Parts: sequence; C-alpha cells; structure tokens
Amino acid sequence: MSGETQDHLAPAHPDRVLAERMKAGDQEALRLVMERYGGMIVRTAFLLLRDRHWAEDVSQEVFITAYRGISQLQDSGSLKPWLVRIAMNECRQRMRRAAWKRLIFRDKGWDDQLGVTPGPEESAEAMSLAADIQTLPYKYREVVVLYYYHDLTVESISEQLREKTGTVKSKLARARAMLRNKLQEEE
Repeated sequence: MSGETQDHLAPAHPDRVLAERMKAGDQEALRLVMERYGGMIVRTAFLLLRDRHWAEDVSQEVFITAYRGISQLQDSGSLKPWLVRIAMNECRQRMRRAAWKRLIFRDKGWDDQLGVTPGPEESAEAMSLAADIQTLPYKYREVVVLYYYHDLTVESISEQLREKTGTVKSKLARARAMLRNKLQEEE
C-alpha cells in the first residue's frame, strides 16, 4: 500500500475532528472539548492561581475564547497545547489585574468591595506607588491604568482613546518618568 492510502485509512486524531467541528460552528463539539480538557484546564489554573473560584472562571473563559477564536488555530491537531496557552495567558491576566487592584484600590478601603484580599507581599512601597498613580494628571493616569491594570496594548489604548499610538507611548513614558521622580523624591 502506498503512504497516501495508509494515511487515508488511518483514523483521524480526535482533537483534529473536534477542532474542525468547532470551526464549523458545532456547539456539541465544544461540549466534548470541555468534557475532555475541562479538568486539566481547571487543575492548571488552580496550580497557577491557588484559588478554586478563579480557576473555574479561567476555565470558562478558556473555552469561550477557544470557541470564538477557533479559526486562529493553525494546526487542528494541536488543540490541547492551544487550550493550555489560552489558560496560561488568562491566568497571567488575572494575576496582573489582581496586583493592580491591590495597588490602586488598597488605600481607598475598597478591598472588601472588590473581593481582593491583600497579602503580606504588599509593602509600603506598593501603597505609595498606588497613591502616586492617583496623583498623576488624568490623561497620564488613564493610560497607566489602561496599560497596566487592564493589560491593553498601546494599539488598543490608541483605538479606545482615539489617539495616535505615538501619543499613547509618549503619555506612558511621561507617566513613568513622573512616577520615577516621585519615588526618588520620597527616598
């Protein structure tokens, strides 16, 4: 038998079939992917985030993102690594958002309202940085919060604020310089 015939007779990889079905808009395929990889995604997120509720939220986000972005999957056979990559990115975003919430809102006494419990790693420096961010002029505070707290790219901020990317980069650079100067003054 030729290699072509053998490949044709070989059973298709289950991930490839599920990915192709998802690309065709098959919601049942999504359910099957969730059954197959849901536990692994939750465990991965839990190990990274150390919070069961966040891990479950991340798992839901992973599958929503995967279903909406399935057309971006280049190799249908690499579904599992793609899902793990989405989970890792979502966990990173959660950790960055949580860190910025602690920094920005801790001095305001909003921890309870946001569900953020400050850990021992929060230092006087972190609290000072949050206070310093809040003293920036609004146009600089806006880009700092969008960039660091919301994890938006310069391009996304540019679109959202309807400003040129160069303007956003300049505002970020000026804001960083102002913060650096404030920190040096405090020392």
